Amino acid sequence: MENESGNRFLETATAILIAVVVAIGALVSWRASVIDDAAGDADYAGLRATVYSVRADALNSVNAYESYGNYTAYLRNNRLSELLSEDLETIPEDEQDAYYQQMKISTDLADANRDMFENQYLNRDGSYSVQRQMGVMWADAAKENDMNYQNQFDEADKERARTRKMLISVMVLTIATVFYALVESVEGRNKIIMVVAGSVIAVAGIVMAALVQFGVW
Repeated sequence: MENESGNRFLETATAILIAVVVAIGALVSWRASVIDDAAGDADYAGLRATVYSVRADALNSVNAYESYGNYTAYLRNNRLSELLSEDLETIPEDEQDAYYQQMKISTDLADANRDMFENQYLNRDGSYSVQRQMGVMWADAAKENDMNYQNQFDEADKERARTRKMLISVMVLTIATVFYALVESVEGRNKIIMVVAGSVIAVAGIVMAALVQFGVW
C-alpha cells in the first residue's frame, strides 16, 4: 500500500514536471521565434542598405565624373584661350578679329566650365581629385541613410545562430519529457532513474536556453 502511494506521488510529481518543462519549452520556442524575426529584420535592413549603397555609389560616380569632365573642359578652353592670346599679335591684322572672337569664346567657355566643378577638390598641383569628391559625397549620403550593409548581414547571421541554439535547447527539453513519460512504463527504481535523467536533461536544456538568451553561448 505504501509502495502504491509512493508510486502515485511520483507519477503526480512527474506529471507536474512534464507540465513545467512543456511550458518552459513553449517559452523557449517563443523566444526562438522572436530572435528569428530579428534575424529577418536585420536581413531586410541589410538589403535596404545594399540598395542605398549601390544607388549612392552610382550617383556619386556620375556626379563626380561629370564634375571632372567640366574640369577637363575648363583646362582645354582655358589653354586654348591662352594660346590664342599669345598668337594674337603675330597674325595679320585682318585675321585678328577672328582670333579675338575665338579667344573670347574660349574664355567664356572656360569661365562657364569653372563654375561647374568644385574648386575644393583641386589638388595643389592643379589636378582634380575625383576620389576625394566621391568620398565626401559618400559621407553625406551615409548621414541620410544607413549603407553599412555588412554589419546588418552579420547581425542577421548572429541572430540565426542564436535561433538554432534556442531550437537545440527546445529539443533537449523535449527529450526530458520523453524520460518523464517513461516513468509509467517502468517499475521500481527505474522510475526514479527516469525522473532523475529527465530532470538532469531538463536542467541542461534550461541552462542552454538561458545562456543563449543572455548572449553567453
